[in-house]
Amino acid sequence: MKFQISNLKSQNKGFSLIETLVGMALILVVFVGIFGVFQLAIKIVNKSKAKVGALALANERIEFIRNLPYNSVGTLGGIPPGNIPQTENISLNDINYTRRTIIQYIDDPKDGLDAIDENGITTDYKVAKVEVTWQANYVITPVFLTTNIVSKGIETTVGGGTLKLNVFDAAIIPVASANVHIENSTVSPPVSIDILTNASGKVVFPGTPSASNYKITVSKVGYSSTQTYDATAPNVNPDPGHLTILEGQTTEASFAIDLVSAKTIKTWEPIGGFSWQDLFNDDSKISESFDVVVASGYVELDQSEPSVYKTSGYVVSMDIGGIADLKNWSEFSWNDNEPAGANIKYFIYYINEFSNLVPIPDSDLPGNESGFETSPIDLSGLDINKYQTLRLKAELSTSDTSVSPQLLNWNLSWNAGPFPLPNIGFHMQGQKIIGRDVANNPIYKYSENLSTGAGGSVLLGNLEWDIYNITIDGVSTGYDIAESCPFQPVNIAPNTNNTTDLYLVGHANNTLLVFVKNSLGEAIGQASVRSYRTLYDKTQTTSLCGQTFFTPLSAVDYTIEASKAGYATGTSTVSVSGQSKLEIILNAI
Repeated sequence: MKFQISNLKSQNKGFSLIETLVGMALILVVFVGIFGVFQLAIKIVNKSKAKVGALALANERIEFIRNLPYNSVGTLGGIPPGNIPQTENISLNDINYTRRTIIQYIDDPKDGLDAIDENGITTDYKVAKVEVTWQANYVITPVFLTTNIVSKGIETTVGGGTLKLNVFDAAIIPVASANVHIENSTVSPPVSIDILTNASGKVVFPGTPSASNYKITVSKVGYSSTQTYDATAPNVNPDPGHLTILEGQTTEASFAIDLVSAKTIKTWEPIGGFSWQDLFNDDSKISESFDVVVASGYVELDQSEPSVYKTSGYVVSMDIGGIADLKNWSEFSWNDNEPAGANIKYFIYYINEFSNLVPIPDSDLPGNESGFETSPIDLSGLDINKYQTLRLKAELSTSDTSVSPQLLNWNLSWNAGPFPLPNIGFHMQGQKIIGRDVANNPIYKYSENLSTGAGGSVLLGNLEWDIYNITIDGVSTGYDIAESCPFQPVNIAPNTNNTTDLYLVGHANNTLLVFVKNSLGEAIGQASVRSYRTLYDKTQTTSLCGQTFFTPLSAVDYTIEASKAGYATGTSTVSVSGQSKLEIILNAI
């Protein structure tokens, strides 16, 4: 008899962990897809539901308007007037809607427009537009319906005139969808209506009741705004004033708006000169010395025995560096006594990339490796990125041990800055005017007293394109503008970000800021500017922004000469009084 043993391992084989995870992942992908489709279906249903409700509300209003008598078709505060609300908030099927109704007279071009209309009637028929909007997922969705309403029989005269408004930008390009608010409380019924400009930037209202004091305000999100102005005690002659509609005539006005800009104003203490000095009253500013002593106000060689000096020694200063806003090293100078047979040589050291103290090579400071003996030494050509920290070294020697050289003091100077000046008050004013006072002085649209913050900077947003000038009251602030980069006034274009840096110095009664530019208006830096009169003659160099500042001056006439290689010399006379400014144009040769 034979027995067969089956393979139990093969019969009981199950799923591995990897197979189980793969299967679960596939199931998850399927269900995620189904869930996504389900969500999309819900969104489509909700959107369709909301749109159906919006169309129902729009159609309801359109049918209501169609069933009104022609003379009753109008809105509250609108042109033509009526009892239909311009704006309504309505809740339907748990959705919040906004319904807006606009009704206007239309001057049909088929019989001529405005003054050339064949029958003189510009209110040929009415058009009604109903817009319904709702918000879903932070998105506002609109639907709208329009209908024409024509009177039974022939056209009728409703009186009034035509109000025609044009809205354009700084480049005289029409601005579409700008909001135009028209208001007049002196007519009956009062007018208060908002309407958007069409693609041509126009709004036209035939049949506007004849009256004065139509106040117009034009705005758009992200744009500047403009308006007509009341005649008031301060503004006796507004510009533009409110509009007047005359019977049977067209009143047309234009308004300009554009994208707003931003401007940052920073106030600075200008780049100035600073110095480090050691008078050798003690050894607190000495990092290292050998065979020398610090006496009362000088350094000399140590003595090996009374009245016998050592033949050589040296002294090294402390580190001079870590200077905030270092612009350039200026010079190294000293005062010493060198009796016959005695000598001092001077060196400038720095810490190299290996943290070793070494002299600056002759390639960067000619003569330094062998030592300097004549003061001062010009350091303005040193690279401040490489030489951020310096040390001074003096090597003292004598061939006559009965005498010693003496180092009396040494100095290292540099230029640093500018440094922020906080909380400086200033006045900024544009050139656009909105009218004139009783003395015919202009009233400016933008004229503000402002201040820089704790960081010496302020950001101004929502600025209309204009030409702006900044002034500072020297008496109240204690400062005058020694340089404005760019030069004031500044033309700010639409949709730009601008920065003006103001460099301030102590106030003086009479000063002169000179700006040197070429024929294109570009600043000329490093130009020589001479200011002179009797008993006064001073020459300075312009900054990179083409400016130089003379202070203090007397309140008299000065002759100013500006010159630079490649340009013809420019000359001008200026009467200095208070904080004066002068622009000089140099023509290339």
